[in-house]
Amino acid sequence: MFISYSIVNPLTLVRVPRRLPRPGEVLYRAGDSVEPAHIVAQAVDPPDFRIVDVARELDVPVKRVKNMLKVKEGATLKRGDVLAARGSFGGPVCRSPIEGVLVGSGRGRLLIEAEPGAIQLSALVPGRVVETWPEEGVMIETVGAHIQAIWGNGKEAFGVLRVVVRAPRHPIRPKHIDPSLQGVILVGGSRIDEETLEHAIEAQVRGIIVGGVPPSLVPLLETLEFPVVCTEGLGVTPMSKAIFDLLRSLDGREAALCGRMQLRWGEERPYIVVPMPAQSGDPINPEEPLRVGGKVRILRGPYFGTSGTVVDIPPGMVQLETGARLPGVEVDIGKETTLVPYINLERLL
Repeated sequence: MFISYSIVNPLTLVRVPRRLPRPGEVLYRAGDSVEPAHIVAQAVDPPDFRIVDVARELDVPVKRVKNMLKVKEGATLKRGDVLAARGSFGGPVCRSPIEGVLVGSGRGRLLIEAEPGAIQLSALVPGRVVETWPEEGVMIETVGAHIQAIWGNGKEAFGVLRVVVRAPRHPIRPKHIDPSLQGVILVGGSRIDEETLEHAIEAQVRGIIVGGVPPSLVPLLETLEFPVVCTEGLGVTPMSKAIFDLLRSLDGREAALCGRMQLRWGEERPYIVVPMPAQSGDPINPEEPLRVGGKVRILRGPYFGTSGTVVDIPPGMVQLETGARLPGVEVDIGKETTLVPYINLERLL
């Protein structure tokens, strides 16, 4: 039986799938070595068309639009270019919403075709290609620290880790951010707020790792160009001490940060990978069975975020309070023990 649980370990054998969002061309073969910036696969975006209703935007009759146009069919447009204007200088204008070519007009509307864009998929981590999927992508194997998170904003980056708080309960504040942090991945404790996020954007950081973020901040986070990853999920939640201590021990090292949460091939969780030299020790195989005495953290349920020790591994299925029967273990969380399914566990060092 395959048992799935997360791993927090400074030296583990990590397999990172890299897949295109649509069919394309795979550029590397099994056995090839890759670096984070190497493009391992690429695809072309399908043409994008946009209809601009000039008559409605300028609030004029359809028959008047022709005399207000500032562009002709075949014109190459940039985002924001003026398509039509009403009245003299300073009057209402209609602008192009995208870059592209004006390919048609009629009935007070314009049709703009965007040029096909290229999708280039980087390796994100250094390592070796161990498997390829035709027209889809590759599987990259590397050795290093591996942390699976709970929530991410869908972006990804590779940069240097910089821990800017002293404890997992401390939030990132504006005072923690200065121009010297340009291009680094910030590591905080419990959360980040909008004011601090504005400082991070201005400083041009490459990514942010925190325990949690307020749900109200999610719409803004999803518009960012860099990844934001929460190790504990949405809400004001201190980062797990095990995760914080590990990240603090890796301060100054390069790391891959991926905030992607799901692909059409199946579920994917955000993760942090910090590549480590192979000579650092023997890596742990993530498929190695969890044993009695192993340290774990609970990811869901009433004991969410609690760390403990595996004290028993019942054979077969365990009966949960919800009535569900799943493979799991009994975990000592201090004052009591509780049965937890493997899928709700994170394996700690």
